[in-house]
Amino acid sequence: MEKNKNIWDKLYDFFASIKLAVVLLFLLAVTSIIGTVIEQQASPDVYDKYGPFWKSVILKLDLYDVYHSWWYILLIVLFAINLIVCSIKRLPYIYKLVQFPKKELTPDREKSLPLLFKITLDASKLKEIKERVVNLLKKYGYKVEVKEEGRNIYIFADKKPWARYGVYIVHTGILIILIGALISALFGYRGYMNLAPQTNSNLVTLFYSDKIIELPFYVKCNDFHIEFYPNGMPKAYVADISIIKDGKVVAHQKVKVNEPLEYDGIYFYQASYGQGAFLFKLNQNGKIKEIPVALQQAFKVLNTYYIPLGWDSQGRIFVQYIVHGLKNGFLMIQGVPYQVGPNTTLTCEGIFPDVMWTGLQVSKDPGANIVWLGSAIMIIGLIIAFFIAHHRAWVRLEKEKERENRILFVIGGITNKEKEKLEKELSNIFENIKKDFAASDIGG
Repeated sequence: MEKNKNIWDKLYDFFASIKLAVVLLFLLAVTSIIGTVIEQQASPDVYDKYGPFWKSVILKLDLYDVYHSWWYILLIVLFAINLIVCSIKRLPYIYKLVQFPKKELTPDREKSLPLLFKITLDASKLKEIKERVVNLLKKYGYKVEVKEEGRNIYIFADKKPWARYGVYIVHTGILIILIGALISALFGYRGYMNLAPQTNSNLVTLFYSDKIIELPFYVKCNDFHIEFYPNGMPKAYVADISIIKDGKVVAHQKVKVNEPLEYDGIYFYQASYGQGAFLFKLNQNGKIKEIPVALQQAFKVLNTYYIPLGWDSQGRIFVQYIVHGLKNGFLMIQGVPYQVGPNTTLTCEGIFPDVMWTGLQVSKDPGANIVWLGSAIMIIGLIIAFFIAHHRAWVRLEKEKERENRILFVIGGITNKEKEKLEKELSNIFENIKKDFAASDIGG
């Protein structure tokens, strides 16, 4: 049989495997542990504490940024496919079970029911028996259908059939969570911007990356102050931050540790501080523009990003530049113009070593709300799957051929959980009917 399967059948069976789901869940759990234990998106020297070998492993396997690594994204995609295929494979059976139940309790079907009660009743009270059974079933919350066929009356009762879909609601929630995680991994980012007082920028340098994000607005540091304990440890540092869009202030807040500013889904956290700032002068076709910038903060000239990394005792500035994704660097001497484009020069006019700047961590997580939605759906699904049962009951009132004044009363049921509760319901109905309608010669 296996030999007759083509490649698509084998792929389908592979992704429909529960074993694959278990393996992928295990790997995702290990990834979460790694992301918790190893500091994420830190500067390279942070990983020196692990030693040369493990540092190289961390860097080569992207363990410093696991949630944006290619293999983490691959795990998410594989698990999503596995979840979808598993659901597609098993959902038709559940749908058929819920939507198209067999409603007649035949003698053959009796044998498959785990709960079954039988008794001989007085046929002269058939109408009262039927009404009593229907009312009792409705009292327990069942939706009841009655069908008369030949010598028999069939009663079918269903309660909370939608509970069968609980596991698929869980699957849907997990799938939405995976989609949110994938969106965050592909389109989210974490980076930094260093702003001295009265400077602004729209450039975010991503942690542990040469990539720079251009925000659709500017972030301005109006003021920054820091307080120290007597021993020199920082007590508090607060940045007065404004968001400027189209020349207007659209948001303003004093950013403190654990009190970020949020705008347009982007969060600005007070993360660090330092000293050192520069004043650059851009001369483009005779037009002069001053560019004040903090240490290690990027600025853009034409199509190139420049980042002043520091200076030495001779006043030379170490400048890194990134153009078309390629990184390089050069030394700039204060006061000396440097050709950076056609009829364009860049000059460092001043170094200000005592100027304090605020280091803002910039974070965007576009999948966060989707993850929260998926989590809520998953919790609802778990409640349904674990705590809500689908009960189904059948009744047959069968006129005996040998004795016209007697009928056979048969009641049985099945459930996906809470068997004791179903047994109690059916037993109570049985005892109620037995008490009031049992024939003088009880059979069975």
